[in-house]
Amino acid sequence: MKFTQIFPTKHSRVWLIVSTTFVILFMLITILSLTMFYDVASNVLGKERRIVAGGSDQAYTTEMTSKEEARENGEYVNELINEEGIVLLKNDQNVLPLASGSKISVFGKNSVNIVYGGSGSAAGSGEYTKSLFESLEAVGFDYNPTLKSFYESDDSGSGRPASPKMENDGSISLSTGETPWSSYGNDIISSFDEYDDAALIVISRIGGEGWDLPRTMVDSDGQLVSGARNADDHYLQLDANETDLIHEVALAFDKVIIVINSSASLELGFLDDPGHYAYESNIDAALWIGAPGDTGIMALGRVLDGTVNPSGRTVDTLARDFKASPTWQNFGDNLETNGQMYTNVQDKNSSYLYAFVDYEEGIYVGYRYYETRGFTDGEQWYNNEVVYPFGYGLSYTTFNQTIKNKDRLDGDDFDEDSVISVTVEVENTGDVAGKDAVMIFVTTPYMDGEIEKAHVVLVGFAKTPLIEAGETVEVEIEIDPYSFASYDYNDANNNQFSGYELDAGNYIFKLGENSHTYYDEFTMNVSNGITYDVDPVTGYQVENRFDDADDELSTVLSRTDWVNTFPQSRTEAEKVLSAVTNQIINSTDSKNPLTYAEFPIFGEGNEVRFKDLVGKTYDDELWEDLLNNLTADEMTDLFNKGAFQTVDLLSIGKPKTTDADGPSGFVNFMSNPLTGAVYGTSHYACEPIMGATFNTDLLYQLGQAVGDEGLIGDERGDGAPYSGWYAPGMNLHRSPFGGRTGEYYSEDPYLSGMLGAYQIQGAMSKGLYTLVKHFAVNEQETSRSGIATWLDEQTLREIYLKPFEYAVKVGQTTGMMSSFNRIGGVWAGGDYRLLTEVLRNEWGFRGMVISDFNTGSHMDSKQMAYAGGDLNLQNLGQEWSPKKSSVSDMNVLRLTAKNILYTVGKSNAMNNDILGYRAPLWVVALWSLDGLIVASLGTWGYFAVIRPKRK
Repeated sequence: MKFTQIFPTKHSRVWLIVSTTFVILFMLITILSLTMFYDVASNVLGKERRIVAGGSDQAYTTEMTSKEEARENGEYVNELINEEGIVLLKNDQNVLPLASGSKISVFGKNSVNIVYGGSGSAAGSGEYTKSLFESLEAVGFDYNPTLKSFYESDDSGSGRPASPKMENDGSISLSTGETPWSSYGNDIISSFDEYDDAALIVISRIGGEGWDLPRTMVDSDGQLVSGARNADDHYLQLDANETDLIHEVALAFDKVIIVINSSASLELGFLDDPGHYAYESNIDAALWIGAPGDTGIMALGRVLDGTVNPSGRTVDTLARDFKASPTWQNFGDNLETNGQMYTNVQDKNSSYLYAFVDYEEGIYVGYRYYETRGFTDGEQWYNNEVVYPFGYGLSYTTFNQTIKNKDRLDGDDFDEDSVISVTVEVENTGDVAGKDAVMIFVTTPYMDGEIEKAHVVLVGFAKTPLIEAGETVEVEIEIDPYSFASYDYNDANNNQFSGYELDAGNYIFKLGENSHTYYDEFTMNVSNGITYDVDPVTGYQVENRFDDADDELSTVLSRTDWVNTFPQSRTEAEKVLSAVTNQIINSTDSKNPLTYAEFPIFGEGNEVRFKDLVGKTYDDELWEDLLNNLTADEMTDLFNKGAFQTVDLLSIGKPKTTDADGPSGFVNFMSNPLTGAVYGTSHYACEPIMGATFNTDLLYQLGQAVGDEGLIGDERGDGAPYSGWYAPGMNLHRSPFGGRTGEYYSEDPYLSGMLGAYQIQGAMSKGLYTLVKHFAVNEQETSRSGIATWLDEQTLREIYLKPFEYAVKVGQTTGMMSSFNRIGGVWAGGDYRLLTEVLRNEWGFRGMVISDFNTGSHMDSKQMAYAGGDLNLQNLGQEWSPKKSSVSDMNVLRLTAKNILYTVGKSNAMNNDILGYRAPLWVVALWSLDGLIVASLGTWGYFAVIRPKRK
């Protein structure tokens, strides 16, 4: 039969073409959606729906009865964090607090669009935000409505730009978006008269994932960014419009208050330096509010009117000139041709250029540099370099602190087993109630030319309760000598030992008002030196493991000669990639030295189920029986399908989990807010604000609040909890230009580590496992995917690994996220030394390690598994396909499964027994659409083909 006989009419042939096209198209969409892109679609549109067995015991509980109540509780905790995290930097003549009912003019284009958080993983939904003006209204202040309306209109300009896209190449440029003074008409200026009790000037800066803050004010076309004063300025300086604004407002108002809305530090010399281009003598007060999260701005009004007495402390040293910092020359794109890129790359295993970053500043990061060089070069040098020291913050009252047990401690000896307990009395010597931060620093004995040591190091801190005027409280701080041991990687003191050690000599413990000024001190002694040849917690051998990570450093900063060892950018000749380094970079060898002789058992089918392991230790023999149940295919799925989840294994009763991004609460940027599983959660303050509280109890409460939200979980769906959280961020503020400084607590490893540890404890008390990120040495976003990070082992261990060590030993985290970058030439997520020898063996970590988002290129999934990584954060194309014939592959695969199961088994996912899963609603909708299309085409076909034939 001929084609024209089957389809004799034009109408029938049109039907054939359209129907064939639609059927093929929708078959393809359906097949791909249910196979290759299933995990991606499920993350965005919603997951499978649980079928829950009745009568399960609830191991983890919450008093919250709804998602809204849990979110509101989170917002309440967030406001507490902002109340204690806001830092009062300046308050001349006690201008603050302002009188009740004050009439205020609020300046700054960004005052109507403040920065609430970062972009990428720190972004909130923006659904529940409160404004600065709502904060003022709530405490009874009147604000200038004419000025607010002006900033809300296009007459004042377009405002700050949106955050750049992730994975930017580093050459971004940003304007502040501030309104030029020439745009202020007479009607605006005349409105000041009625609202002249005080002027607030809001200065905002953005930051986020995938890009670092600009270090030049020139755009990609070589033109000055709008508002820039000159090309040599950077984004963290005031621009011309902000400078003009400050000058004009200072002329018009008697009381001027600066509000700094930025997670990153700004150059603040204009607050105290008469020679500064933006200095005005009647800038009376300044507050740093960071990025407050959705509702944290409500704390600002309560601070301004004195309802809350500010007690926040700076988490970074606020330097006068960021270009004078030791990190300036070796950060981001280096501001030079070819930047931090090797210029002769051969045999690339990916299309991107290989990049490097040199940590030539060594251990001298933040206050460790400024306090040490200030000690050697004098107070004038220090004052010329530093505006506000680490730990600085004012109050509306005054305090005095004394060491109560000084007489007992002074002159005493301590050893490696000692716990140094310090009792501090804090007296409120002012007129109003307030809280105070207690900080103890130590000065260790330094011998010229031997182990590098900072002049002071933070070794203990606490936050007092509210102290009424004239009253005192006592605070107990315990100090572990191991926390301030130096890591001598090259036997610099010639004692035939490499590792953590404390030299013989005097140790001066200083009760600090901040890192630079002190209330009191005492001296203790080490008689013969202390060496830690094994870890004091696990007893595992400690030894150099990263000897090659400093191979490309030409120098490391030393206090013996600040000038000649000061970091420099690489010369073009030093940007040539050596054959040895090229071979290391291209290698996918994890350096796992283990060999395996026996195949593990798979698919045995015994009666042990996952719930039988709940509460069992990692070493319990029952784990082997449970693992024997699983097939290699099941374990492979468990390893590979790790994008914001762990998959279900119903053969043993393991439920699927929802794991959400962080660290500012459960972030939904990878989930559709209308259909996805992650939605309607609190967006918390940036981590620097959390850090500025110096309050471990408050961070524990924050962890609990997030955990409560996790227990409520997907309320509109099947009620599945959020079981995993990609948080907290434990990297450090190596440079203020780091795009993700808002996701990390501070420049100090001890402060960051202890605050993070308590936040972890709070979350885990609610059954929420924390995947602490980014392990390790991930302090910049430019070229982050595979950048070779060169640093010596002392710097690595004393500074950048320490926060993660506290997360493991104090926080007891059962999750860790590895990082994109390389340590030396080895990808951190595929480095056996890091993930197994240090993390698991030395520190005693038990749980799972997830990769950062697996983009391929340098992130080899097999290398990751052999190194000690367990969960592959990927959606498509970066799977590991272990060989069932390989005894090594099968043993490694089995271990990854155990680590994932151990972590999930200690989580809220075990609150219910799961019988099975229904298809996601989007799949049901897809099937329904497919049926509708088939029915519609069939009906059309009847009228286009069959009916004409019958006629």
